[in-house]
Amino acid sequence: MSKPIEPRGMKAPPEARDIAAPRELPPGPFEHDITIRWGDCDPAQIAYTANIPAWGLRAIEAWYEACLGVDWYAINIDNGMGTPFVHLDFDMVSPVTPRAVLSCKVYVRSIGRSSLAHRVECFQDGELCFTGQTVSAFVAATKMKPISIPANMRASIQRYAEQQGRPLETAA
Repeated sequence: MSKPIEPRGMKAPPEARDIAAPRELPPGPFEHDITIRWGDCDPAQIAYTANIPAWGLRAIEAWYEACLGVDWYAINIDNGMGTPFVHLDFDMVSPVTPRAVLSCKVYVRSIGRSSLAHRVECFQDGELCFTGQTVSAFVAATKMKPISIPANMRASIQRYAEQQGRPLETAA
């Protein structure tokens, strides 16, 4: 019987594990800049609608890497957990074009036992273009079952939230 081949060195993720130590970011909201290109646009010469949530999620992934020191791929493969989205909500305010950099600010809205809610606000030349609100769940990658946000990750997220310049939302 032949041994199964793992494509491109891929392997099953380990059991869920935390980052080595809490991290700290400078005060203020995290900002991620995205260069908009002609190919990102539709025939109306503004951003193709489907790109808007993708840019918001790209900003959130950059926030994960800055806040926790790991991107989504590493969280899954090296830390054995996923953060799938359970809610996405995006509102368009003004057109996005290739004429300016898209600057996205990422805020933590709330931190649950196993959930994390973000708000993304994206601007061009100081004008609000769109906002997004998301909720993701921390899950064990091997079982896709909810897990508590690990202690060092939670501490990093809470530190960020305390310094983001906006209070966390409270449940009604």
